[in-house]
Amino acid sequence: MARLIILARNNSARQVNLGAPITTIGRSHSNNVCLDSDRVSRYHAVIQWTGQRYLITDMGSRNGTYVNQERVRAQELNNGDTILIGDCQLRFLCSSRASASVDALKLLPATDDFLQLAPAR
Repeated sequence: MARLIILARNNSARQVNLGAPITTIGRSHSNNVCLDSDRVSRYHAVIQWTGQRYLITDMGSRNGTYVNQERVRAQELNNGDTILIGDCQLRFLCSSRASASVDALKLLPATDDFLQLAPAR
């Protein structure tokens, strides 16, 4: 499941699960994710699940949407990406069984000792 971690200016954080196919982000309270900042447009950006990936799209905001410090109009999101909307920082986290399996493999020993066969009897 994908989620956003919203980092506030006072070093607190809140988490928003991205369960719907479309998540709207902006200053207006009618958005799924409301960011209280004058630097955020009323309807700033949208995160959409395409069935295979998450895509963030800027909705023509004045201050832009940034992913990993690059201004974007539309951009695929990857696990760990940092999003800047106005002066609000968000972190995109997406865990899946596939990525969890790969992460588990990284924990296995990297030495040949792990692959040694037991002596024949």
